[in-house]
Amino acid sequence: MAATTGVRTHAVSGPWTKTSASKSHRLVASAAASVLGFGAFFVYLITLAPTVTTNDAGRFQTAAPLLGLGHPTGYPTFILTGKLFTLLPFGDVAYRVSLMSAFFGGVAVALLFLVAIELGARFLPAAGAALVFAFSATFWSEATMAEVYTMHATFVLAVTYLLLRWRRTGQGAYVLAAGLVAGVSLGNNAGMVLLAPAFLTLLIVGRLRWLSARLFAGAAALFLAGLAVYAYVPIRGFAGAWYNYGDPVNDWEDVWRLITGTRFHGLMVFPPESLQPVENFLGDLFLQASPPYGYVLGPVLILVGAYGAWSVLRKDRVVGFALLLGFGCTLLYALSYQIDDIAVYYIPVYLFLALFLGLGASRLARVPGGPLLLVLPLVIALFTLYANYEEQDRSNYYAERERSEAILEGLPEEAVLYGKVPIIPITYLQQVEDQREDVTLRWLDGGTLERHLVLDLESGRPVYFISDPRYNEDYLEFARPHAQHRQEDRLIRLLPR
Repeated sequence: MAATTGVRTHAVSGPWTKTSASKSHRLVASAAASVLGFGAFFVYLITLAPTVTTNDAGRFQTAAPLLGLGHPTGYPTFILTGKLFTLLPFGDVAYRVSLMSAFFGGVAVALLFLVAIELGARFLPAAGAALVFAFSATFWSEATMAEVYTMHATFVLAVTYLLLRWRRTGQGAYVLAAGLVAGVSLGNNAGMVLLAPAFLTLLIVGRLRWLSARLFAGAAALFLAGLAVYAYVPIRGFAGAWYNYGDPVNDWEDVWRLITGTRFHGLMVFPPESLQPVENFLGDLFLQASPPYGYVLGPVLILVGAYGAWSVLRKDRVVGFALLLGFGCTLLYALSYQIDDIAVYYIPVYLFLALFLGLGASRLARVPGGPLLLVLPLVIALFTLYANYEEQDRSNYYAERERSEAILEGLPEEAVLYGKVPIIPITYLQQVEDQREDVTLRWLDGGTLERHLVLDLESGRPVYFISDPRYNEDYLEFARPHAQHRQEDRLIRLLPR
């Protein structure tokens, strides 16, 4: 009986579960992980967006400081954690929320290294694999603005690491921690559900005799305690907190619709009806480093990664199967989801590929001439950093703030402003920084025109659309029977007939 945790431990034997490192080795691994994580965080920090951005990131920069609600599935874990980051004493509020993404990006990189070491990778390939993932285009991009995907990667790797430690040591504390982390993680990204088969495989298969009813019940209770973060949605929703456009929470039906992502269900096509999603994925994989470097990175990830996956399967079929299950479930989901910004859903796939890369390079180092391959992932990571730096550098990205402030400054008093994506940073300026509180903002979606346009025109208040070639004609077609229009710089003025 472990004196410190109160949970049962077990003697461990077998080819996978033998202790592979001394205490000093583990300390060195922890120190190396810290250095890698801090190094990645530093890169993200110097390329971080300095202020408000747009789209989903802009919505989170509004929701977090106001303790509001995000788009489906609500993202309570991200918003609550983001609120803590807004208490930092530097940068504007939007910058502080983005800083959270950079921080968790660094944590994910450190954890990827530790998971690779736990799986048997050598230090140099494991470090290189972690940095390949760190500087891959999509993950780096998400680490420089207020998005949920770096925290998602952190949770995926944290639960994986805890369950691998459980399999190696038999210490129940790892299972309890994994249960709590998994529950909390669902409040950040419901995509963690896709990893459930992999996690359950690591927990149960070959270790069921260790999983006492008491330990399982404790882990389940902690999972539910973590999942209780979703109570935030009705608590804040019913209190009238700011909510994402088109996603109000006024009753329990609204709560269910939000947390289950009802309005996105029609975008899931399973199984994929053609090979086009596969082609799109491969194209995106080859763009994880700017050309021509991506033409090297993509094949290396596939070929060396495949060898790494095979090596894990040879060493321990259960662990190898679990990792491939996690890889396959996340990839199949991304291929089946017909959404514009699908690239971010490949991040867990790239995470597994990076792990397999580190393992494959470690294994290949044993063949004649193979020791040179120990540094292959590290060399690729440095080239990826060089190739992507300019494109991922958002440190001077003030465009959304400057455009939004110019629009607000040019509006007459008591104006009504309609817009779609371009209205998001304007919402931040008004709701968080209290700029132009006299202006009424209306999101062009979900029947807004039908409910408000005629009344707004009849009120005598100045009415404007934000000019956007993607949407202008659709919305002006509705407005024409009620108003004339004229272009005024970035805006379209509506004048009642």
